[in-house]
Parts: sequence; structure tokens; C-alpha cells
Amino acid sequence: MATTMQRPSLRTRSVFSLCWHSSVWGGLAIIVAAAATISGSDVVEPQALIALVVLSIITELRPVVVPGKDSNGIVASYAFVFAIMYVYGLPAAVLTLALATLLSELYERRTAWKVFFNIGQHSLCLGVTWIVMVISRHTPSLQDPTVTFNADDVLWMPTTWAVFFLVNHLLIVGVSADTSMTFKEALLDDLSYYILTLFAVLSLAPIVALVAVTVWPMLFLFLAPLWAVTKAASISQERDYASRHDMLTELPNRTMMRDELTEAIDVASRTGARVGVLLMDLNLFKEVNDTYGHAMGDRLLAMVAGRIKGQVRPGDLAARLGGDEFAVLLPGVEDHISAVRVAQRIRESISRPFTMDDVTVTIDVSIGIALYPDDGTQIDPLIQAADSAMYLAKRTGSRIEVVGIDRGEAHG
Repeated sequence: MATTMQRPSLRTRSVFSLCWHSSVWGGLAIIVAAAATISGSDVVEPQALIALVVLSIITELRPVVVPGKDSNGIVASYAFVFAIMYVYGLPAAVLTLALATLLSELYERRTAWKVFFNIGQHSLCLGVTWIVMVISRHTPSLQDPTVTFNADDVLWMPTTWAVFFLVNHLLIVGVSADTSMTFKEALLDDLSYYILTLFAVLSLAPIVALVAVTVWPMLFLFLAPLWAVTKAASISQERDYASRHDMLTELPNRTMMRDELTEAIDVASRTGARVGVLLMDLNLFKEVNDTYGHAMGDRLLAMVAGRIKGQVRPGDLAARLGGDEFAVLLPGVEDHISAVRVAQRIRESISRPFTMDDVTVTIDVSIGIALYPDDGTQIDPLIQAADSAMYLAKRTGSRIEVVGIDRGEAHG
């Protein structure tokens, strides 16, 4: 598990700051200690260790992304890292997971604070998990690796999974505690999914470890089923993307817009924030379509989509609802006037001439604006309010109409 949230301040006292600093500095101490322990050590059966390290890195770089769930995906690298810990001890496992995480974070181009946090929390989680193995008197090392497993190992191995999950989950919830979610909400959010997926991956670790100590070349056979699972998830993700996006403009479609609006309203209801809904209908688009053909009309729609996206914040959502209708969601918008400013920027952008090959066309747009909770507390009434305002703007030629304020304020 990894976090995808925006970073609050690391300098102020907060649950986020506490969890981040604990993870980074605690994890760094464990990494340094692990490196010092391994330095100059002779490795028994190095071929198996090398194979496990390579597989850890490969599987960390190829997560299984489940549509509608954590965008960071499920990483099978835990199975190989735990196998390393079961066979070669904590230092080798810590350094392997730190290296695999670093390469994955750099590949994904994540920000520095996330890179340090994820490396640190992984190392800290393994360090705490190692305590279970110490208590169970199972402390292998590079010089004295595990060479066999027995039925008694079934008793302590699941405990290592539970401890790793608990520490990992609490640290990630901790860095989510200063966002729109409360600590309890973050703790319980998709909890069963995270437990199921992590335990499913870690349940492979004893099998991987057993193969490593018996016939290590067979370790690479794990790549085949893992590749098949990753491919199936990729196909599912592509289908999910297609069902939630407009293929012409690559913008979210009506279905995704409603889902995102539902989530935005849910957050706003807890935080007291507003959510702006802008519905747009292009003017003169039909004339362009009739004059120059549907191919030119499609190109124009794609260009309009690009201009709309260029006028909204990274956290806002621009969507195509169908035909020449578009929408923009503004989570956290301050008030109606702020929403009007966004609408004005969009209209000014769309009103500029479009050039396609040797043809230049000019269109306009009518925009209706409604805000949660001022103009509606449910999705359908809110959308209907914005829709009515949009058609009023189209009918009167005002181009921008706002539910809740008079026309003078909207155009002032």
C-alpha cells in the first residue's frame, strides 16, 4: 500500500508529520544497520538470493492495478522479500525492498516526500515484523540461512503478515489523517480489500522460500502466473477506462463525472466546503458540423476539450457529457463568484478562433453554474439546477448564468 495524497506541512505538529518522520528516520536507521551488518559478509547459496532480489525488483515495477481500487496497485514483491527474510534474514530483506521501492518510485516519478516515506515505512514495517521471528527463534542470516522448513513454521509465519499489515496500514492511515478523511474513516476505508490482497500475496512467501532452498532456478517460474494476473488486470483496467471516458476527447464521461461528483459532495459534506458544477453547451457547433462535416466537427470537439482542461486546476474535473455538451466540477470552490471566474476563462478560451488545416472557425459556449450545498444537496437536483441555468444562458444570450445570484453579479 502507498499513499497518493497531497502533502501537508512536515514542520507543523500533526499526525501526518509524526508518521512521516517516524517512518523516514526509523526506516533509515534500519537500512543503515542492515547495510553495516551485510558489509563484508559471505553469502551461502548466493544464486537463490540473487534470483529473489531480481524477482522482487521486477514485481515491484509491475504492480497489479485493480480498477476502482488503489491506483498504486498490488505488488507481488512482498512475497519475494518475505521469502528473503525467511531464508536470509532481515538485513537482506530490508535492503532488497528499499532498492525495489526506490526504483519503482523513480520510475513512477513520485515526489521526494513520497519516495522517502515509502522507503522508510517499508523498512520500518520489516523491522517490526522481524521481532516476531526473533520471538519465534527463527533468525537466519546470510552466513547461516534457513535450509529447511517444517510444520511449526505455519504458526509464526501468518503472524509476520499480520504485524506487517498492521504497522503498514497504520502508518499510511497516519499520513492520511490530515486530509478530508478522519482517522477512523481512513482506517476502515477498503480495509477488507487491503487485508485480502496483502495476505493473498504474503501467503506465497513460504512457497517461494521453500523453492529457494530446494531448487532455486524454479523461482523464475513464478513469473508466468504473475504475468498472467498482471495482464488480466491491465485488460480490465483498459475496459474500465473506456467505460468511464469519452474516446474522442479522452475526457471523463457522464458516468465518471457523476461518480466524481458523488465523492466530492461526500467530502464537502464532512468538511463544510462547496462544490461547483459547470454545465456547458457549444453555440454554433451544429453549423460547423453541417458545413465542414463530422470529421471536422470531431476535431473541433477535441480541441475544445483541450482548451477547457487548460483553464481548470489540477484537482478539478473536465468531462464531456455527449454531443457538444461539457461539464466541469470544482471541488472546494470558494463561492459563486469564484466559479464565474472559471467560467469566464473557459468562455474566453473557447471564443478564440480554431484553425484546422486551412479552415478557421469561431464558436461560443453557454455555461450554467450551480453550487453544492447552496443550490442543491443531492446530485440530480444540483445537475438540474446547473442545466436550467445553462439553457437560460443559451436562450437569453447571456452566455453565463448562475443559480443563486442575479445576472449582474454573474457578468460583473
